[in-house]
Amino acid sequence: MVLAFAWLWPVLLWSSMGIRESRDQTYQLIFSTPHPIARQLPAVWMAGVVVALLTGCGFGFRLLLGWNLSGLMAWVIGMLFIPTFALSLGVWSGTGKPFEVLYSLLCYVGPLHAIPQLDFMGSAPATAATPYPLIYLILTCVLAFAALLGRKRQLKS
Repeated sequence: MVLAFAWLWPVLLWSSMGIRESRDQTYQLIFSTPHPIARQLPAVWMAGVVVALLTGCGFGFRLLLGWNLSGLMAWVIGMLFIPTFALSLGVWSGTGKPFEVLYSLLCYVGPLHAIPQLDFMGSAPATAATPYPLIYLILTCVLAFAALLGRKRQLKS
């Protein structure tokens, strides 16, 4: 439950991922720089991963000390899923509201109620023993690809 609240706290930081260019009207400047997809998109994503790492490192350290490697893997996948989800929704929607609503609902229904199918954080003990963390890893890869496609679409328009 502590991890869910720790990863719910920076929701406003993550919700601005992928939308700053349009929100602040700097897209012409940002998109005219060399390699906006190869440099800027990974930098924004990595900043989101660092926020997830810093806010959830206590739980990850506890898993590491307990030598719970499957739980640690589920935690790492959750740490990658959150900023990827935020970036993809931000790039495609142009606003942070869909991420704020969907992420809050997903946190409430999944990790806070320990439902393994929706526990993308790996916070419930039963989640690490299921194949659901791997499903979230695949979903993370799909969302990352969608963010790339969305940014390419933005560059063309």
